[in-house]
Amino acid sequence: MNETLDPMAIQAPAHATARRGLLPAGRTMMVAGWIVGLAIVIAIPLLDLPPIWSAAALLTVIYVPAAVGQNLIIGNAGLLAMGQAAFVGVGAYTSAVLAVRYNIDASLTIPAAVLVSGAIGALVGIPALRINGDYLFIVSLGFNLIVIDVILQWGGVTGGATGLTGIPTMHLFGIDLGVGAPFYLSVVGIVLVSIIITQAIASSRFGLTMEAVRDDEIAALSIGIANAAPKIYFFAIGSALAGLSGALLGYDLAYVGYRSFDVAASLLIFQMAVIGGLGRITGSIIGAVIIILLPELLRPLQDYRMLLAGLLIVILMATRPQGILGKTKITNLIKK
Repeated sequence: MNETLDPMAIQAPAHATARRGLLPAGRTMMVAGWIVGLAIVIAIPLLDLPPIWSAAALLTVIYVPAAVGQNLIIGNAGLLAMGQAAFVGVGAYTSAVLAVRYNIDASLTIPAAVLVSGAIGALVGIPALRINGDYLFIVSLGFNLIVIDVILQWGGVTGGATGLTGIPTMHLFGIDLGVGAPFYLSVVGIVLVSIIITQAIASSRFGLTMEAVRDDEIAALSIGIANAAPKIYFFAIGSALAGLSGALLGYDLAYVGYRSFDVAASLLIFQMAVIGGLGRITGSIIGAVIIILLPELLRPLQDYRMLLAGLLIVILMATRPQGILGKTKITNLIKK
């Protein structure tokens, strides 16, 4: 007996039907998390928070691009470099000199800081074509020391050991943003745009190609994927993001000095990327919160706050060596 199948009787699996036309559950949760997090960040000026907490929140937002740039260099490009604070300093001084010496609007000083930092990053990234692993780590630290020395020796421009003072409040397209909520929200908007652009690059075909080179450079070469240009591009993009943080930091503090861009500062940015999770932009944001904001939230426990923050870092590294949201372990890069 032949039976004919009724097309209407053939049903898709329940899970497929439930998700038809919708984002996958994991992606939906991620988008929801982004929306909630952004809403909290935007609402901070409206909350009656202690001034030290508001300042720490702003500083956290400012350092997010630097942490994301560090993550691009290490997590996406697989280049074990650490001197990110040097590029923060390049961006800070570029923007500050233009603002203080020439009274140029922030709509020009900030892009200038990004471009100069990115260009220098591309030049520094050239050694990455021949140097890998811990050797590149040492070279990047050496560049950090070179930048500090240039700042100190070029006193006529940078202010030397004294630094540059008197940086005006941010004027964006001629509008004075002051030091309150308008400035804070403008910084959030600028950082958000930088994150969106970076995410688009990381998830593009070019970004996926770079991850293929990171995971197995020999295999990538065997199928015709060049590894030279992508490394330099990612180094330049990561450095440009650090320059953005530097420009915003100068406007926030109304001062730039070499001590803010030393090796210790590079180590903090390095920790933000590694703890948050290598290979994921969201991880860098979480890392910035842990490194900058968490110690301030623990300030009431003055005698124990650094101990608790350090203990949290140790536990994370012991249980999640790839970081909270990471896709690759830093030990994989050291072995190369």
